[in-house]
Amino acid sequence: MTVLRAPDGVRVVLLDRPGSGAVTTVAVAPAGWQHDPWGGQGTAHLCEHLATVGSRAADRRVEAIGGTTSATTHVDRQEFVTTAPASCWRTVLADDLDRLRGRIVFDGREFDRQRDAVIDEVRALAASPSPWPALSAAVTDHPIHARDGFGAVADLERLTPDDARAFLARTFRPHESTLALAVDVEAVGGERAVAAVIERGDPEARDTTGPIVPIDPLPYRPRTVAGPGVTDVWRARTIPGIRADPHSHLEWVAAASVFAPRDVRVGRAGPVAVADTEILAVRGEGRPAAVTETGPGRARRALLGLADRLRHDPVLVARAHALADGSALSTTARTLARTLTPRDLRNRLTELYDTLDAAVVPDPAAAPSGTARPSSRQAPLPPTPRAADRRLHAVPDWRPRPVSTTVGPVPVVPVVPVVPAVPAAPAGAVGSTPAVAVRTPAPTRLSVRLADTSGVVVTPPGWHPVADTGGGRFRAAPLTRDEAVAALRSLPRAGVETLCAVGRDAEVVTVVSSPSTPTAPFPPAPPAPFPPAPPAPSLADAAADWVALGALNAVARLGAGLPPVVRVLRVPGRRESVAALVSPDEIAAAAAAVTGEDLAATRAFCSGQARCATGDPDTHVDLLTTLTALGVPAVSGPTDPVLAFADAVDAVPDDAVRGALAALVGTVRLTNVMSETG
Repeated sequence: MTVLRAPDGVRVVLLDRPGSGAVTTVAVAPAGWQHDPWGGQGTAHLCEHLATVGSRAADRRVEAIGGTTSATTHVDRQEFVTTAPASCWRTVLADDLDRLRGRIVFDGREFDRQRDAVIDEVRALAASPSPWPALSAAVTDHPIHARDGFGAVADLERLTPDDARAFLARTFRPHESTLALAVDVEAVGGERAVAAVIERGDPEARDTTGPIVPIDPLPYRPRTVAGPGVTDVWRARTIPGIRADPHSHLEWVAAASVFAPRDVRVGRAGPVAVADTEILAVRGEGRPAAVTETGPGRARRALLGLADRLRHDPVLVARAHALADGSALSTTARTLARTLTPRDLRNRLTELYDTLDAAVVPDPAAAPSGTARPSSRQAPLPPTPRAADRRLHAVPDWRPRPVSTTVGPVPVVPVVPVVPAVPAAPAGAVGSTPAVAVRTPAPTRLSVRLADTSGVVVTPPGWHPVADTGGGRFRAAPLTRDEAVAALRSLPRAGVETLCAVGRDAEVVTVVSSPSTPTAPFPPAPPAPFPPAPPAPSLADAAADWVALGALNAVARLGAGLPPVVRVLRVPGRRESVAALVSPDEIAAAAAAVTGEDLAATRAFCSGQARCATGDPDTHVDLLTTLTALGVPAVSGPTDPVLAFADAVDAVPDDAVRGALAALVGTVRLTNVMSETG
């Protein structure tokens, strides 16, 4: 990575993403809730909302071209994350620089709208299972950790637009801000092109020479009883932050990895998120079992994974450079992973449980509330049965079909298969598993779709289920080639429909032989032959279908804040229940109402969404799996199939989309899963 400096002091960390079609920026401003004024608890959170909609990088404008935006407020900073098609990198970068330079404009009506949104979030958090902020208030009497960073409703109701402007002028300082930019550097013209954008424009004249002093609020009385949403006992202790003591902080992160993910919290935002003092929380009242033989291995994998993320994840990179010595943290994590011993883990866990004195417990007198939630949830649709049994074939010198793709300068290291060759496929099996391997510099992700041949799709060891409308999809995020091999060998011999890999060791799918002999609960290969799969559509036809479905579901209109054309509601938690249906006549009317402007906007959205997917390994492998499972063809060569599909979406003519719209009329598969908040 390369660190550049703007003339006004903004530190820009440049991450090269060879072959990516996306640009991701993470802007970090030193404006956290520790800077909330007296009687203004929640000012930083409100200003985070205002800085998102009041800068030129408005979220709806980015979402209309397939991108995403998000923002969070922490104890000592605010983070703004934007992902957009790489062609927009200059605009996105300039917008974020303007934000960090304090060029934020809003009117009274927008202020009222965002204040109402923050108040809704505060009330939702109070009714959720989150142990914060009661836990942080219980573990320490420090006024910064004891306050609720989301805000207090009474304080928020008293705030004025002038209060927000004063906070932004005091805290948004270019020379104390950090911006991470992840993009294909060569494709955008090299570091010189990036430097030209960074050096352009003069900051507004503001007095930002003095330090930003945290303002202590009124004394906060620690409490040990949580609100109605908390259903478990949580205990906690303080640990050093990433700037105060990096080695000790990472040791605690390693110790936390021994627990199940649902039973431990490293602060509110995870590792490497707070500079000075962090809080480590554990669910339950008992002591943990002794460190087993697998404990050190899990801790090492957690540290290695964090080290990789500190080099490749723009959010972690921006945090590390904003809070500490970002260049050294990844090395520190890798060194600790090599030197960690079981004794180190035992000592840390013993210390942890000897010092967990503060706790939050459910309030038995409080009535449970299910009306407010911190975020909406979506329900998956029932799995769709498929006709063909496509077996996983992996033999020496086998190359995946339909495509094997190499992206970026990472060298391909040949690996010799170490397991027996695959036995002959049983009579009646047709074809082979579609497998796509895309090489990128990031750690490898694997995604697989399994057929439901027994009534229940069982999660293979080393994989975890992914919410999907088709069901039966799983993802693995191994850190090394050996772990990728182990994950592939854990798959059942029968019923693997689609296999995709993204990352620096992605080509492991081409060199690993057959998975191990299936054991219960995986079923044996079905003896009866299956009919052949339907012919795959052409790339152009698939692009036309994609844009047509997008136009009917009005994705571009939703991105612009307009109501959808077609809406099919399903009740979360009840996979078969349908709250509303769209009739064929309504679909036909919606298709007829789609204008040329609608098609252009939808085409731009769908293409941009595909390009943005290549900026995140999980999203990248998810979209690869979706396209492959739908039979979307790809051509062997150096082009990422996701980017090739995006090019096809850009090129599809209106006539082809209208033909696809006509074909969709009357279909029963047209659905749009909505959240319970509708």
